[in-house]
Amino acid sequence: MAATNQVKLSAEAILKKQFKHSMKGYDEQEVDSYLDQVISDYKAFESIIESQQEQIEELQKSLQEKYEQQEQAPAADDVKEYHPSQPAGPALGTAQTSTFGSTNAETTNMAIIQRLSTLERKVFNLEQRINRQNRTFSAN
Repeated sequence: MAATNQVKLSAEAILKKQFKHSMKGYDEQEVDSYLDQVISDYKAFESIIESQQEQIEELQKSLQEKYEQQEQAPAADDVKEYHPSQPAGPALGTAQTSTFGSTNAETTNMAIIQRLSTLERKVFNLEQRINRQNRTFSAN
């Protein structure tokens, strides 16, 4: 909206513009035809700007509605829990609650942590073997 205040000419202002006549002036028909092109471009730009502003308003309304819906929706619906089909180990599969009062979701988290730990150990051991092989090859 601030950009429209900076525009000094409108299609109508260009159309109504009158030039003074002089002896050695420009060809009136050529100037008129050029100004007609400028006017048509201004009209096209004005319609583009109007449609863009309408689209911006619609998108802002839709965004505002989405924000309002998110504020009204309970946050617990967004959180999804992972439920494995098989327990990670015999100790985790049999224990439902511990002395700290953990639930199945917490044992599931523990199972994930144990799996990650196992994978890290395997990757670390693999890296050590590769490094040992590289040292063996470089020594020969």
